[in-house]
Amino acid sequence: MSDRRLMRREETRFLKAAQRVLLQGGFPNPERTGCPEKSILKAIASREVSPDKVMDWIEHVGMCSPCFREYTELRKRVAWRRRAAYLSIAAAVIIVILTLGWWRWRSGQPTLITGHFQIVADMRNRLVLRGEQGPGNRPLVFQRGFDDVSFYLPEGSRAGTYNVAIFHEEPTAPLLSATGTATMGSDKTILKAALDLSHIAVGNYLVGIRLPGTDWSYYPVVLK
Repeated sequence: MSDRRLMRREETRFLKAAQRVLLQGGFPNPERTGCPEKSILKAIASREVSPDKVMDWIEHVGMCSPCFREYTELRKRVAWRRRAAYLSIAAAVIIVILTLGWWRWRSGQPTLITGHFQIVADMRNRLVLRGEQGPGNRPLVFQRGFDDVSFYLPEGSRAGTYNVAIFHEEPTAPLLSATGTATMGSDKTILKAALDLSHIAVGNYLVGIRLPGTDWSYYPVVLK
C-alpha cells in the first residue's frame, strides 16, 4: 500500500475516533495506559514517522481521548507553522522582487549632482559659430550641478531679460531652458542665470543665448 493511501487511511481513522470522542463520550483513559510518549505523537503529527510505524499507534490514539486531543492540538500547531513558513517565503520573494524592481528602476534614473557652483563665462571674445574651434572658440566648461552662471556678453549687448538654453550639438529642442537678467556695467554687460545641470549627462553641448523674439547665439560648452 502506498504512503499516500496509508496517510488517507490514518486520517479516516482519526476522524472516526473524533466521532467517538465527541458523540460517544470518548475514552478517558485517566491512567494513560499504553499511551505513546509526546515525542512520538509530535512525530506522527509532523508526518515524521514512516506509515508502517504510524499504524502501530493509530488504533491506540483512536481509542484514547487524551492522546487524540493531544494529537489534534499538535496537528493544529504543525499546520500553523507550515502556513507561517509559506507566508514568510512568500513575503521574502515579494521583498526580493520589489528590491530588484527598485534597483532596476533606480539604475535607469540619472545620477543627481547636488553641487552648487559659481561660474563666470566670458563670451566677449568668442565666435558665434559651431565650426572648428579656434583660439576664440574653445568650449566653455560647466559643472554638472546647480550652476549660477555670470555670462560676460559680447560688446554691444544690451540690458534686459534673456533666454538661456542647453542644446545637443545639433540644436533642436532645448534640454534645459532658463531666463536671466543682463545689466550694464562700466565695461561689460553681465547676464546672470541659474542653470540646473544635474540631470544632464557629461559631454559636449551648446549653450544658446538670445533676447526674446531674436535668433539664438550658440557657443560650445562641455559639461563635466
